[in-house]
Amino acid sequence: MLKNGLFQEMPGMRAVERMTERLVTNKGQCVACIGCIEESNCKVECGAIDDCLKKLAAYETAEDEGRLVVLSKCNIGDTVYLPIDFQNKIYTGKIEGFEYSKMRNAWVVKIRTNDAGTCYEAFEDFGKTFFLDIEDAAKALKEMNGKNGEIQ
Repeated sequence: MLKNGLFQEMPGMRAVERMTERLVTNKGQCVACIGCIEESNCKVECGAIDDCLKKLAAYETAEDEGRLVVLSKCNIGDTVYLPIDFQNKIYTGKIEGFEYSKMRNAWVVKIRTNDAGTCYEAFEDFGKTFFLDIEDAAKALKEMNGKNGEIQ
């Protein structure tokens, strides 16, 4: 989630300043460093490319070590829908955060449901057990139940 040009810090995570911007030009898409965009003058010798390569190398090292997390398509504060097959019901919830679950040995999405409950869904279950769109949740619930019955 962005906050003042930085990614919002979460417990155990540090803010990361954006170094590049994607641009659409008459020649197509390109990537430029923030400093050159602000000055409207790209200078290869500005040092930003070296800084970007160092940052990329750090991300690749983190990925190799299993420390890089790519978040799902949802953000903190988003409304999500959770179909529950044995209740034939779709719960509504708000994403409160992202946490590492030692029990699951995976990153999870923390969701506060409309009945004041809290649930934790695995990132990889986005689009399977929780959805941003109620129609997708309803479709999943029908598939879970194998019927076209009424949904509460």
